[in-house]
Amino acid sequence: MKFSDSSDEAAGYLRQAIPMMVKHNIVPNPLNYALWYSYYSNVFPLLNTVLDKTVERYGTCPPDISETLFFEHINKIDNDSREKLFLFQKDFSHLVDNLSDSMDHNAQQTNGYSQALMENLSELGTHALDDTYTLVLNKLNANASAICTANKEFQGQLSAAQIEINTLKAELENSRKEANTDPLTGLFNRRVFEANYNQFVDDKNNQGNITLIMMDLDKFKAFNDTHGHLVGDQILKYIGQLLKKKCTDPVVPVRLGGEEFALLCPNLNLQQAQIIAESIRVKLATMPYSSKRTGEKIPPITASFGVAQKRANEELSNVMERADQALYAAKDAGRNQVKQATN
Repeated sequence: MKFSDSSDEAAGYLRQAIPMMVKHNIVPNPLNYALWYSYYSNVFPLLNTVLDKTVERYGTCPPDISETLFFEHINKIDNDSREKLFLFQKDFSHLVDNLSDSMDHNAQQTNGYSQALMENLSELGTHALDDTYTLVLNKLNANASAICTANKEFQGQLSAAQIEINTLKAELENSRKEANTDPLTGLFNRRVFEANYNQFVDDKNNQGNITLIMMDLDKFKAFNDTHGHLVGDQILKYIGQLLKKKCTDPVVPVRLGGEEFALLCPNLNLQQAQIIAESIRVKLATMPYSSKRTGEKIPPITASFGVAQKRANEELSNVMERADQALYAAKDAGRNQVKQATN
C-alpha cells in the first residue's frame, strides 16, 4: 500500500474530501480528514465500501463509527509496520500544507480577476455607445456583478476553510508530537527509536556503524517504595533533561518505559558509544537531588549500561537483546557501570 507521491494528485483528493465532509456534516478533525482522504485516494477499497454504506444509512458518518473505521482500516498498518503509519502522518501533514497554499493562491487570483473585470466594465461605461451596445453592456455588467458577488461568498468559504485547515495543521503537529513523545520526560519513545533505526539501516547511503546503548536505573523500584512515586517521577524528569543535554546529534535518547532508557547512536562505533555511556553514568551518579515537597536531600541515582554495535544483517531485536545482556552483566558486576556486548 502506498499513498500518492504527487502533491497535485494528493491535494486533489483532499479537495474532494472537504466538500463531502461539509455536505454530510462530518466533524472536521484529523481522524475524519484521514478517513475521507483515504476514501478518495482509494487505498483501502474495503473502507470505501463501508463508508458508502454508513453514509447511505445515517446520512453522515457518526464519530464513534469514524473512530472504529480508522482503527480497523487505516491504523491497521501500525500493526504491520510502525514506520508506514509514521510516514502516513508526515505525508498527510504535507498534503494539508499543500492544500492550504493552493487555496490561498487561487483565492488571490480569483479576487484579482473579479476586480479587473469590474474595472474594465466601468471603463467601458464612460464611453458613448449606441443603444444596442448599451443593452449588451448592461447585461454583461449585471452578470459580472453576480459573478463578483458569488466570488465574495466563495472567498468567505475559502477563508473559513483556511482557518479550519490551519487548525488541522496544528492538531496534526500536536498529534505527531504526542504519538512520538514520552509525556513524563519529554524524550522520544520506542516508536521513534525503532523508526529511526530502521530508516538508518534501510538507507543505502548509510555505510557507517550504528550502536545501541541500553540504560536501566539501579534499584529504582526500591527507591520508589522509599520516597514515593511522585519523587520517582521527579527523578525521571531530571534524567530526561540530563539525556537531552548530554546526547548531541546524531545520538537519539528515548525512554522505553519505566526506568529503562535507550540511546540510538548512528555512525558511532562501540568505543565511541561506550564513552558517551560512561559520561552519562558519571554525571548521573554525582547529580544531587532533593524533594520539591519537603526539601529532603536524596542520595544520587545510579544506572547500569549495556552497549552493542549492530552486526551485518542483524535485526534490531537482536541488537537490543545483546545490549540487554551486557546491561545485565553490569548489574551482576555490582551496578553503576558500563559493559560492552561481544561482537
